[in-house]
Amino acid sequence: MPHWRAPGPCPILAQVPRLLATLLVALLLPKPAGATLVVLVPSADGLVVAADSRISMAGKYCDGQFKIMQLKRPAHTVVMVTGDGVFIPPPSVGEPNLCRYIQSAPRLLDIASIVRKYLQRNVADLSQLSLANLADECVRAAQRFQQSNPDAFQSHLGGEVFSVVIASYNPKSKVSTMRNFVVRLDSATHQLRAGRFAQISVADTDRRGVWAYGETAYLEQSVYAGVGRQFLSGSTLGFIVDNKPVADTPLDQSIAAAVNVIQAASRSTEIVPAPSGIGGPIGVAVLGRKSRPSLLRWKQP
Repeated sequence: MPHWRAPGPCPILAQVPRLLATLLVALLLPKPAGATLVVLVPSADGLVVAADSRISMAGKYCDGQFKIMQLKRPAHTVVMVTGDGVFIPPPSVGEPNLCRYIQSAPRLLDIASIVRKYLQRNVADLSQLSLANLADECVRAAQRFQQSNPDAFQSHLGGEVFSVVIASYNPKSKVSTMRNFVVRLDSATHQLRAGRFAQISVADTDRRGVWAYGETAYLEQSVYAGVGRQFLSGSTLGFIVDNKPVADTPLDQSIAAAVNVIQAASRSTEIVPAPSGIGGPIGVAVLGRKSRPSLLRWKQP
C-alpha cells in the first residue's frame, strides 16, 4: 500500500511573490516617451526638416507630439532627439488620457531641453560648437537620472539610448549642416558613453539627397528596400536617384520628398511593425533666410 506524503511547495507558486515584485518594480519605473524618425532634405532655398509626431510609451502610441525644437539662438537652427531621450513618472493605474498625461507630466529626463539650454547659453555661432562637450553635458544629465533610476536604461544594454540631431542653415553661403551623436549603454561596464560623432555639410553645388536619423535601419530595410517602397511616389524615387545639385532643387520638391519618406515609413508599419512607432501628423520646419524656422504640418493621407 503506498505511503501518503504531504505535498511539498509548488515550484510555480513559490515564484509568484518574486514575479509580482518584478512586475511592481517595472510598473514603478520611469517611462520613456520615445521619438522615432527625422528626415532632412536640403533645397535651393533652405534646409527642410521633417519628423513624425508619434510618441511610443509602454507599448502605446500618442500622435501629434511636435518633435522639432526651436532655439532663441543660434539662429537658423533646430534640434531633434530620437530614441529614449524623455523619461516621465509612470502614469497612475487607470489613467484615462495617456496622451494628455505625456504632454503634462514632469520630465525626469529631457535631453532635447538640455541641448537647447546648452546651445542658447554657450553657443552664439555653431562653428564654435564642440559636439564632444555637448555630448558630455547630455551624458552627465543621463548619468544623474541613472543614479536615481538604475534600471531605467537596462533595455538598451549594448545599444543606443538616444541620438541628438542639430540641423542648421547658413543663408549667406547656402550651406546646410547636420550634426549628430549618439549615447549608448556599454554592455560590459553598464556605463553611458557618447560616440559616433558626425557632421555633414551640404553646399548648393553638392548633389541633393535625403538624410534620415532615428529608425534608419527600418527605413533602409522596410521602406527603401522592402514593402514600403510601394508607398514612395515616383517623384520621391526620382528625387533620390537623379543626380541633380541642391541649387536646382526648389523648396517644394524637398518638402514633398521629406514628407513622402515619412508617410511611406508610417504606412509600412501597418504591414511590418517598426521597433518604435512611426506615424501621426508630420511636422516640418524650413530653415531659410529668416532667423527662425518656418513651421508647417502635414496630416497623414
